[in-house]
Amino acid sequence: MSISRSLFLRKLIVLLIISVFTGSVCYGFDIKKLLFDYLVKPNAPIIEVSWRDLVQYDYHRKIIPPRLQSIEGKLIRVPGYVVPLLGDFGGDFETLEEFLLVPVYGMCIHVPPPPPNQVIYVKMHEPVEVEKLFDAVWVTGQLQIDVSELPNTDNLNYAPEGGFFLTGMEVEVYERDVSN
Repeated sequence: MSISRSLFLRKLIVLLIISVFTGSVCYGFDIKKLLFDYLVKPNAPIIEVSWRDLVQYDYHRKIIPPRLQSIEGKLIRVPGYVVPLLGDFGGDFETLEEFLLVPVYGMCIHVPPPPPNQVIYVKMHEPVEVEKLFDAVWVTGQLQIDVSELPNTDNLNYAPEGGFFLTGMEVEVYERDVSN
């Protein structure tokens, strides 16, 4: 283990111990954010992923194509539409904590539900403010594939089997570059 990594771990342990007694934020450091940044590696490149990539996953036979295998556990950025599950819904959906990300607007409000390779269950690292909930967005986070048991899915109309889970870091309005 490198000296800087060892030093970081020691500081992190001290901050964790202090946070137990003082709350999650101590001396200006957000402990959850420090842990997340450490686990995800802050200098890792963000890989842009399309729904064309995601729908290649054969969830029936649990076959994950090489492209998806190469991005599992990595930081990705994927476009889509938000279907809110948990957050501050004071009429304006000011903040989101958990949501489904789908490729087509309104996709999750029908029966039967979309297949698991067309839905990403997103749990934000920290709640995020969303200005325009019904606009297309980019979501950045760490991807997990073939998640058979997702947390807090009791409020869904279906139980996703072998789908996608994203630990979200950022949500931003989708802006397409039309200059090319």
